[in-house]
Amino acid sequence: MGFRSGFVISSVSFLFGVIFIASIYDFPMLFYSPLEPSSVEAAEKFYLSMFNGPTAIPALLHGMVALGLIGLIAKLHRWTEMAKYFDGGSLVLFMGAVCMYGGVTIPNIKLLNDPTNESLISRSALQTQREAQASLFTSSEGKAQPPPTGPMTPDERVSTIRILGATNVICVALLAGVVILQVSEWWMERSEKLEAEQRRQKAAAALSKVGAESKKDQ
Repeated sequence: MGFRSGFVISSVSFLFGVIFIASIYDFPMLFYSPLEPSSVEAAEKFYLSMFNGPTAIPALLHGMVALGLIGLIAKLHRWTEMAKYFDGGSLVLFMGAVCMYGGVTIPNIKLLNDPTNESLISRSALQTQREAQASLFTSSEGKAQPPPTGPMTPDERVSTIRILGATNVICVALLAGVVILQVSEWWMERSEKLEAEQRRQKAAAALSKVGAESKKDQ
């Protein structure tokens, strides 16, 4: 593996580490039942501490993301058949994880940080949830629970944190795909080099044999 592959693997490994730390708080939110209030408080505190932490935290995170993108684009620039399939696929998966981060994680953390901001609510997944509840309330002629209005409710706070955890799980799957493709590419390149070396050795042996036979004829 060259330095470009090193960029990609280093970036993905760093992101795996960040998501692993977050999983300590995500797993109780996603997979434990009944849900403990302490788990909700711990998860919210973790995400808000990351969001409101020193500038070095997002700078390091975004820098490592950029490092991975640079490595993949540099590898894809070779535009070989192998690069088109393996590095192109890796770039698509990596960008999928970046889009999940920018389109889901960031808006929901902002909403956790400012739960009374109705503008943020209208641009979040909670708005879709409220619209679905309003449609159900209308179709049931008032028998169902009416949708909440105004600031984020405690139940919506839990839903927001669960959305963050689910997004992290999806990002893990996407980044795992990047690693699989990169390792597969390395294995294919190594196999091709070994086969080329074997052909070269066979050709050299054949030439040596021909040379030896010609000397005998003389």
